[in-house]
Amino acid sequence: MSFIILDTEYTAWKGCQENGWQGNQKKEIVQIAALKVSNNLKVLAEFNALCKPKINPILSEYFTNLTHITNTQIKKHGEPFADAYKRFEAFVKNNICYSHSWGSDFFNESDGSIIKENLYLQNLIAEKKIVYRNVAPIFKQLYKENNIFVKSQCCGEIAGILGVDKKLMKSGRNPHNALYDVYSILEGLKYFYPRSVELMNLFMSHHKNDD
Repeated sequence: MSFIILDTEYTAWKGCQENGWQGNQKKEIVQIAALKVSNNLKVLAEFNALCKPKINPILSEYFTNLTHITNTQIKKHGEPFADAYKRFEAFVKNNICYSHSWGSDFFNESDGSIIKENLYLQNLIAEKKIVYRNVAPIFKQLYKENNIFVKSQCCGEIAGILGVDKKLMKSGRNPHNALYDVYSILEGLKYFYPRSVELMNLFMSHHKNDD
């Protein structure tokens, strides 16, 4: 049995979230990262793709400062979103994808909704249905059970909050790089293992007939 941990980075500008993404600002995916993980939290495979935005092909300074992903990297290593998504579909197969949205419930598709928005923006049709779920409520429950107070977090902060980020920092990546962030989620799940996987299975069993 396995599952996917997913994170994305998408085009952004200073104040765009507060201003509601005005005008021509769109959440075009720049990076998709994912891990295929066994039920005992061993990494089975890694996926990492850089994508070339179409509507706003030049990354903002704000985005680059946040993610450390540069226009030069996108020019050299980026691929069309359509190609990256096709590879992502093949990587996921029939596994459930977990991403992180702190203020939402288990059913929130989180980064899955960003992927679907990009499919719509580019008039693409997914070849198969991927099930997306939100891992944040599981972390909330784990924190509660262990008397850890966390008012809010993004997924890249999980490893740091739990003090297990040293290995990740050695990778040369940083929070808000999607590949860093999926490993941050994984390290958090490992920290609470086996209870973390028990809760994931419990959440899924409660909602398996609700899709």
